[in-house]
Amino acid sequence: MNNVIRRGDGEILWLGGGENSGRPVEILVEPGATGTTAFTMGAQNLPPGGQVPTHRHPYEEILFVYQGRARITVGGVPHEVGAETAVFVPRDVYHSIENMGNTELRLTFTLSPPGYENVFRELARARTDHPTFPA
Repeated sequence: MNNVIRRGDGEILWLGGGENSGRPVEILVEPGATGTTAFTMGAQNLPPGGQVPTHRHPYEEILFVYQGRARITVGGVPHEVGAETAVFVPRDVYHSIENMGNTELRLTFTLSPPGYENVFRELARARTDHPTFPA
């Protein structure tokens, strides 16, 4: 089991297509890699104008923006956020992320309980992204 996982050493999954057309998500902390029983944690970068489509899941989620500017919509309410900002998403609430800046958006996600890493794996295997829902 690993206690330290650096960016680039996690499991990189491409949602919505392959390396040239998809959106990379990197799983850093999950039960199989660390033995955690509490959460799944990962990171992703979005280019200017990039987005995570509106979706929901039965997991609580914390998003932490550490570089860039984003519009994170939670339950239909848009929040303009910058670096060093955390956003809490309750379970089963629709949410989306959009890079509003001119530079790369870098953020982490933490989902509790663990298990959503398997949804990411299925989306990557199917070469698709979250189904689009109305905001």
